[in-house]
Amino acid sequence: MENRLLTTILGLTALIAVLALTAVSLFRPAPTVTAQPGVSNMPQIVVIGTGEIKVEPDIATITIGVETKAPTTQEALAQNSAQAQAMIDQIKQLGVDAKDIQTSGISIYPNYDEKGETIVSYTVNNMVTVTIRNLAQASDLIDRVVQVGANRLYGISFGVSDMEAVLAQAREAAVVNARARAEQMARAAGTSLGRVLFITENFGASPIPVPMMADAYGAPAARSAPPVQPGQQTYSATVQITFELR
Repeated sequence: MENRLLTTILGLTALIAVLALTAVSLFRPAPTVTAQPGVSNMPQIVVIGTGEIKVEPDIATITIGVETKAPTTQEALAQNSAQAQAMIDQIKQLGVDAKDIQTSGISIYPNYDEKGETIVSYTVNNMVTVTIRNLAQASDLIDRVVQVGANRLYGISFGVSDMEAVLAQAREAAVVNARARAEQMARAAGTSLGRVLFITENFGASPIPVPMMADAYGAPAARSAPPVQPGQQTYSATVQITFELR
């Protein structure tokens, strides 16, 4: 009797254990499947293409100024204001819009004696940056403002008014260059190009025209407009393209 009871108890225990394992397996959450990052196994080729466009500038930016010196700040500022206004008036007379004339700096500072102890005078500087959209006027503009008191020429630089159009041409040239390189390497490897898988533009510093610097521009006795030559500028773009190989 005792053996039968023991056997029954053991059987029930085993049954309970089986039922418990079954319940755990039924209610266990499904394993999470995580997409593994990586590149495709298809043959690929990655190339970098560059494109350059040379254009003639159609705008110029010039910074000119007036520097005056007087025993007092009031005198120095009054003289400077009169000459600066005359300079701006001359610029406007050439047809330059007000939006293309911008004050880029005003400064007042004292001048000391040789010992550096006593103020002997004050200097006022007024700088104006002008965008010239008719390059034929650049030389005449410099000459005219000098005649009315401008005595500082800080620099002139050239550019294009529609920068995005020029860069678009450079990008197209870069894509053509990249494809030509990829086709050359694919032929050498005994294969051919397929579709474009990725394309990225590599951004770098925008081309910055190097300004022409000058020292103080003293008004000559006779009018003599300086020659201004805009030359050419080069704008470039770089792209990275991944092609499929067949």
